[in-house]
Amino acid sequence: MGLASLSALVLISGFASLVYQVLWMRHLGLLFGNGSQAAAATLAMFFAGLGVGSWWWGKRVSGRPLRLYALLELGIVASALAYFVVKFAIEAIYPAVYAALAGTSWILIAKLVMAGLLIFPGAFFMGGTIPAMGQVAVAERSRFGRISAWLYGMNTFGAMFGVMVGAFVLLPSLGLRMSYGIAVLCSLMVSAWAWMGAKSEVELEVNNTMDDGSGRLDYGIAAFAFVSGFVVLGLEVAWTRIFAQVHENSVYSFAVILAVVLFGLAIGSAISSLLSRLNRPPKQILLVILLVSGGLIVGGPWMMMSATKDLQPVHTSESWAAYITGIFRMGFGGVGFTAIALGVVFPFLMKMAETDVRRPGRMLGRLLAVNTSGAIMGSLFCGFILLPTVGMWGAVKWLAILHLGVALILTRKWGGMIIQVCIFALIVIAISLFGLVKLPLLSQLPGGADFKILEIWQGSDCTVAAIEKESGHRAILINASYSLGSTAAYLEQANQSRIPLYLYPETKSICYIGIGTGMSVGASLDKERFPNVERVLACELSPSVVQAAKKWIPDRLTGGMFSDGRCEILIEDGRHHLMASEECFDMINADLFLPYRRGAGSLYSLDHYGVVAERLNEAGVFVQWLPMYQITEFEFGVIVNTMLQVFDEVTLWRNTFSWGEKVALIGKLKSGPVAVPPVGDRELMRSAVMGLLLRETSADMVQVESESMPFLYAGNLSEARALFEGYPVNTDNHPIIEFQTPWRFRKAAATDRVIWCIGPNLTAWIERIFMEAPLVEDPVFQYHPRSSLHLVSAGRAFHQAMVAKVLNKSENAETWWNQFRKQWVLAATSE
Repeated sequence: MGLASLSALVLISGFASLVYQVLWMRHLGLLFGNGSQAAAATLAMFFAGLGVGSWWWGKRVSGRPLRLYALLELGIVASALAYFVVKFAIEAIYPAVYAALAGTSWILIAKLVMAGLLIFPGAFFMGGTIPAMGQVAVAERSRFGRISAWLYGMNTFGAMFGVMVGAFVLLPSLGLRMSYGIAVLCSLMVSAWAWMGAKSEVELEVNNTMDDGSGRLDYGIAAFAFVSGFVVLGLEVAWTRIFAQVHENSVYSFAVILAVVLFGLAIGSAISSLLSRLNRPPKQILLVILLVSGGLIVGGPWMMMSATKDLQPVHTSESWAAYITGIFRMGFGGVGFTAIALGVVFPFLMKMAETDVRRPGRMLGRLLAVNTSGAIMGSLFCGFILLPTVGMWGAVKWLAILHLGVALILTRKWGGMIIQVCIFALIVIAISLFGLVKLPLLSQLPGGADFKILEIWQGSDCTVAAIEKESGHRAILINASYSLGSTAAYLEQANQSRIPLYLYPETKSICYIGIGTGMSVGASLDKERFPNVERVLACELSPSVVQAAKKWIPDRLTGGMFSDGRCEILIEDGRHHLMASEECFDMINADLFLPYRRGAGSLYSLDHYGVVAERLNEAGVFVQWLPMYQITEFEFGVIVNTMLQVFDEVTLWRNTFSWGEKVALIGKLKSGPVAVPPVGDRELMRSAVMGLLLRETSADMVQVESESMPFLYAGNLSEARALFEGYPVNTDNHPIIEFQTPWRFRKAAATDRVIWCIGPNLTAWIERIFMEAPLVEDPVFQYHPRSSLHLVSAGRAFHQAMVAKVLNKSENAETWWNQFRKQWVLAATSE
């Protein structure tokens, strides 16, 4: 087979490998939780498999390497198929493992072992493909560096295509299982193609042994192969954290940044192949490469600041094409040139090792094994040590110093005074610039509001900031662009607990998925309002969020949740805990989650709702809060239809009547009426609207109390099921919410004044729901007095009036306002 055919084989193999990796990471994130430690364990086992496979198969590739390559691809297929068998067995035993080890360091070790059982075999076979292909392609020692770098680059190009096609085509349109099947078919095709090409090896028995080579890997080259992998993966972790400050951290933005890095590494490999042809001493060329790449790492933060316009968040209203091209432009402008320069380094080490090559496959296997070991250590060291201790810019600084420091050591060994002076100067510049120039950790709040940073935590999972605005109110931000809540919205956040607890006052145990500022959780601990609450479990993925809420949100607003013995705070993925534990609750309350953030879509999936249903006591309820200001009508329909597949009854309740509404979907295993509200002061109710004018009224004047709960009711979704049957169901296999939301709301922005399911879009939904499921026939209000029905109608009219007022539709607003006053008075005077 010619080099073109061999290149095509490794390109397709690289494509399939990255599709496997992406899917494995998603699968194991769902199984072990989306925490940083679980993700690191999964990634470490993948790289470990690659490294061990490179070393193992590199030692054993000789006589018929193309046939071995075909068998390795077949091994990948077998491992990929066996993955599901092993996954089924692990899912069966994992709850028992979790129950025994949760809260100890042993649980991470258990996840590491189980991740290894799942993905190590496939990665082990992947690791042998490049050494086997190198043994096939390299017939002369003088061509080892050139051809090996080329094959490595083509494999990386394939990986880049795997990331992009997987994120933009396969997963959105085919789902996880079908995408997995495509990757398996690619591996089978490569295996068959290589097997057909290997027929000529039967007679030739190709050995490709260069008898005059030592066969040993020089320690200096091995050391820098390790450092190269360490620096590249460490920088990738730091770069990802920096870019997360400016983009919305969707699956697409993450895929684009990763693709930019892989593209740079692939281009660097191609450049290395060209440099290997130069008739110059390889040591001199490598020193120049190290000087250039080191300089670009040092200047990288300023390139990133320029590319991101000083960490300014991307606009959500721009078109889909503009958004994606903008992310590409930002990524390449920020790190593209650095990635290219770094991509030259490791492949050129293949040229450096050329004189010692005896068996091309063995030498390649050793180089790849050492480089991959460095990659494992670099990603773990940066994620769990550098980022939490010195932050994202500090991580870049120390990785630059490490890269340049090793280069300085090599210059002393290999000579080159001018380059040595330049590298030393770069180290001094790196230390001084990063020490003297204060790079920002946050840009500004959406809308340009000024704020003061109270404290920043740069943990292994995300960057969390506690800030104080000019008004004196405090907020907690994740990755600068996403707010978990503010003390200015205390009542709205407290109502996320008060509303469902007023409706179901007998609730004794509650599990919260996400704590945000802690104000929602704290509201449930109000003994005067909710005396029956005995146990509260609050699950939060990021420990930094808990620290921020505990330190900077006043205790009077968090309800003493950090000191109340009834409340337990668990640093864990809430979905994962419910799946792995067996504890059941009277209520499970899910916080507001931005649907298009990477990983958040799984909290709206059929699989998750099924687990939630299993963790509810017989009369338990599930509360799914929705940020209507962050979803379109399509996502609303999908989420409702998905919940309807699991719960016998799903009802809709408002939290606010202001523009940018928050609503709750409350699911029950068995349908039935809500508690009859206590009778309020009828005369006070009636007098509250006497003489009240629309122009004097605002939506935030509404106070949530137990006697006025019907006022918040927005319809029975189960009775109006026919409205949602045309929407697809969001599942772990087909994650519609996570993959379609980022482009759907941008598509809506091109034609609609109101993008999200708020204001007129939401009220239109509510009207359709009440038409499909008339209030007088609604089983939720069975046995209720007429006053409850009038309160529901009053809330419906009030909502319409507030929306029409914002839209300056004065005639409609007055009509609805009069209807509201009429129904309110009837509620105050009816029995």
